[in-house]
Amino acid sequence: MKKVQKIGLLVMMLMSTSALRAQEINPLYDIQKVHFGFSIIGNYGKLKYTTAPDFLDNDTVQQINTKSFPGFGVGGIMNIRLAKYWDFRTMVNIQFVERHLEYRFKGGDIQLAKINSTYMEIPFLLKYKSKRNKNARLYWVGGATYRYDFASDINTDRSNTKPIVALYPATFSYDIGAGLDLYFPYFKFSPEIRISNGMGNALAKDPFIYASSLSKVSPKLVQFFLHFEG
Repeated sequence: MKKVQKIGLLVMMLMSTSALRAQEINPLYDIQKVHFGFSIIGNYGKLKYTTAPDFLDNDTVQQINTKSFPGFGVGGIMNIRLAKYWDFRTMVNIQFVERHLEYRFKGGDIQLAKINSTYMEIPFLLKYKSKRNKNARLYWVGGATYRYDFASDINTDRSNTKPIVALYPATFSYDIGAGLDLYFPYFKFSPEIRISNGMGNALAKDPFIYASSLSKVSPKLVQFFLHFEG
């Protein structure tokens, strides 16, 4: 995994260096009203949680830890020019995310509540671009994303013997990120990093020990995008 990241970083550095040195390519690109493209997405899913008020009084669960894992996804892009330095971006993404909650019980027993998500998401983002320098420019994005989790355990039977923590399938997040637009003759390539923090409480409460030990759960994502726009 580290070797792949190093190779990807090296490729992006070489592409950005060549873009900066070259003569300006397609100078009228940003004047076009609408652009379409696609994204390859890497993600790292996390969970922010708050234990229940009576957690310390329970006689079973001693500690709860989170475990995060890398995931991936693909998506589409529709970019609409609003002004010289402002764009609106949206479309549909599909992301696969894995997160676990590790429950340590008094007596030494350990159970994992696996939270695997298959998200369909629709972002609503504003993009602010810096002044173009030959064939590159920095940009920042911010906004909100609607997500629906097709793999949610909301309708799964739960009990004290089943380590399940169900989250509501429909959630919203606020997103912020930054990236680099690199211009090439037939497309624009944009590596971007974005942080997505869940809003509200996604926990579907039930009376069983795994969910009742918690009062709030907020999904979080650290995302790395490779955008390609025509």
